Amino acid sequence: MQTTRFRGLLGLTFAVTLTLLVGQGLVLGPEAQAEGSGRLEGNWLMESTLVNCATGDPLPIPGNPFPSLHTYLRGGTALDSGASPPRVPGGTRTSSHGIWKRTGAQTFRERFHSFIFDAEGVHALTVEITFERRLIQGNHTEPDEIIGVGTAKIFTPTGEQVGTGCVKDRGRRDAFEEEE
Repeated sequence: MQTTRFRGLLGLTFAVTLTLLVGQGLVLGPEAQAEGSGRLEGNWLMESTLVNCATGDPLPIPGNPFPSLHTYLRGGTALDSGASPPRVPGGTRTSSHGIWKRTGAQTFRERFHSFIFDAEGVHALTVEITFERRLIQGNHTEPDEIIGVGTAKIFTPTGEQVGTGCVKDRGRRDAFEEEE
């Protein structure tokens, strides 16, 4: 009786282990794990600048440009976190969640959503930003870079659009430095 239970437990343990190993290979396959492989997946250290939509010139406001961290996941989802944009006095921005897709060999489109809360913690605005991006593949001495131009739509909590804006950003892939 105990031998049968032991064999069943051993078989179940083997099946779970095999599932985890195969599943990890499917989700985090060699392409997703490769450093500097010319793919978008991974973490990117970004610097974003609010700009005049007509001229592309940076807006002369304190806190512009500001840092953020973008994470692109395999399968087309994305995360963004960082400083609140400088035009949100007393407000707090949540992390952004979004989607991305390939539009060409080295080009991508993404869309993020985030919420702005006022100083009292009340939901004040929803921001939707759509970016057109270009990946600049690095080499052994230079990391991959990404540049983008984005258009923001700003909505009230009821969904009424109350503003627009533009942003440019540039970033580099977060990677371990080569050991000598």
